[in-house]
Amino acid sequence: MKLMLGLLICGFCLFANAQDSNAKFYGDSKDSLFKEASNQFSSGKYEATITELNNLEFTSSMSKTSKGLIFYWKAICYNRLQDFSEAIKNFDKALGLEYSPVDLNYEYGQALFAAEKLSEARLQFRESLKKKFKRAVSLYYIAYISKEMGEKKKAITFYQAIKKIDASESMEIRQAAEMQIGDIYLEQAEKNSDALRTIENYVIPQYQIAYEVDKNSPLAPLIQEKILKLQNKYDLILFKLRNGRPTEIPPYFMRLALEYGIDSNVTFSPTQQEIAESKKNSGYTRTDAMGKFTFYPSNFISIAPEFRFNYIRYINRIPEIYRNDNYVLAPAIRTTYEHTWNNKAASVLFDYDYNDAKRDVNEEQKLKFAFRSHTLMLGERFNFFRGGDSTIRLKRRFFDSYLDTSDSKTLSIIFEQNISMTSKTLAIYSSYDVTKVKSSSYDTNGLMIRTDLIMGMYKDWFSPSLGIAVTRIDPINNSDRGIEYLINPSFRLSRVIKKNLHGNLKFDYSRYISDDKDNFDYKKYISGFELEYIF
Repeated sequence: MKLMLGLLICGFCLFANAQDSNAKFYGDSKDSLFKEASNQFSSGKYEATITELNNLEFTSSMSKTSKGLIFYWKAICYNRLQDFSEAIKNFDKALGLEYSPVDLNYEYGQALFAAEKLSEARLQFRESLKKKFKRAVSLYYIAYISKEMGEKKKAITFYQAIKKIDASESMEIRQAAEMQIGDIYLEQAEKNSDALRTIENYVIPQYQIAYEVDKNSPLAPLIQEKILKLQNKYDLILFKLRNGRPTEIPPYFMRLALEYGIDSNVTFSPTQQEIAESKKNSGYTRTDAMGKFTFYPSNFISIAPEFRFNYIRYINRIPEIYRNDNYVLAPAIRTTYEHTWNNKAASVLFDYDYNDAKRDVNEEQKLKFAFRSHTLMLGERFNFFRGGDSTIRLKRRFFDSYLDTSDSKTLSIIFEQNISMTSKTLAIYSSYDVTKVKSSSYDTNGLMIRTDLIMGMYKDWFSPSLGIAVTRIDPINNSDRGIEYLINPSFRLSRVIKKNLHGNLKFDYSRYISDDKDNFDYKKYISGFELEYIF
């Protein structure tokens, strides 16, 4: 039974394929003697079928062929009842009467295999292969038995022969065969002193071939588990850095999002220092694509190149609106140096971000240079509070606008804190920003505090999150504006639609309060629906 268990794990669909291969044959029998047996068999009453066939066995007028059919039929029933010793006896009797339908050798081979009579079972599957009955599955049995008998090269030859059979017949067993080849490679590799190189160059690639056959099959998770265990055992992939912080698995992250929404007051503040109410609202479409890959050149350093593209187009095609059409290209590189602080995992952070934006600055329905920026960030992530990681950052941003007077430099000090609370996460972000603009009348000091509460799944339906940000702005060289405030509450509902596909319902409200109401005071809301696919 150990062999059968192994075969069920590796070739999960083998036995099911033959369960009813003979039912139509019995049902079509025109001999009234077999009518009751055929009815019992069709109903899955195998013991009753055997009883009925036993009663017919000694009928004096029974022909040699009919007697062969009885023994063959009883053997099939015993196979279904997993009484393999009786099945073998009856298959032998059927063959002794020279009764050998197309599937007999295949069924006989299964009974012999289950009884661990491997050499005899292999002979029967060879006969099944000659008759071209279930060729792919018969080859699989022959290969598996050869492997169990220690004939590894022969086993690989038969496993590989499955690929030469038409996909309509071999696809059901192809993945299991590819995985078995990987198992043989692994068994051989671990006998050698240079196992690491063989496993990296041959074993894992073979398992990858098996996985690629069908990534959604019941066997695919088992293959992935084999790969991960080998990578972990032989340190082919870092699973944890030297301070115990886990690595990203997989090391890549890719996201594509498409959004449609409504903006009640279209403005484009990043390239304007004055924000005038547009008095027009508009629908918009947003496309956002982002990709990142994290490299670990050692167990204490990570390097993650990143690229992002964001494009917004407004539906309302009047000049005051479509002048805000824009796209942003944003490559970045993020690095960490892992260490410990107070016997806990900590990381030194260094990031570089570059943003290049084009916008319809001249209302010509053509996107032209709007701004570019360079941002350097140095920080430290550590675990001081019990709830989660804390991060302190020092950031320097250089902003180059299409309007020379709007060029600026910003120095920011940032503190972030994540707090895990069972099924909820509270994220706190605060920053103090000092911005020096080429036209000094627009210099500002700003203090911003934002909190986001991210909740778990509600009744297996959606995941809500709430956020609010409050920013205090001091226009240090313009007393007419007074102390200004930006209040920005937000709300999200997220739902998994299908595996990696998510739907996000979004709402943001902004209220900017200023003493200079004509030029700076405004309010707006943005609502939208986003489809997001995570690769």
